[in-house]
Amino acid sequence: MAFLSRQPASLPVQARQVAEYLGIPNDSALKVLQALARQRLLRSRLGRAGGYQMARPATAVTLLEVIEAIDGPIHAELPITAEGPAFDHPLGILGDLCRRSVDFLREELASRTVADLAEPSAAPLAVAG
Repeated sequence: MAFLSRQPASLPVQARQVAEYLGIPNDSALKVLQALARQRLLRSRLGRAGGYQMARPATAVTLLEVIEAIDGPIHAELPITAEGPAFDHPLGILGDLCRRSVDFLREELASRTVADLAEPSAAPLAVAG
């Protein structure tokens, strides 16, 4: 998305160009681009002069939107299930920690945009402690 946001708005970028930039297989780039287009974060144009373009300005696309468009919703899952009083308290603590961690991650990702990634002179993003 950062790469696409730095391209001229009138010039669609082909999946192979994205793959080359990222150093990944064309098929992988195409799958990610299609997922982003399905969520209307990108516009896709078919044909020889086709490709992908940002659907909105980079300042209006959060990193949370991008990640969830590709991987699905971020949510807390504790894949441990056990029954009995010996597990209730520890699993409750772990479950709460997972939920709070996911809430923090979602808030941080929602507060950052593609423009933050696209700025070449930007300092690394600091995470509030």
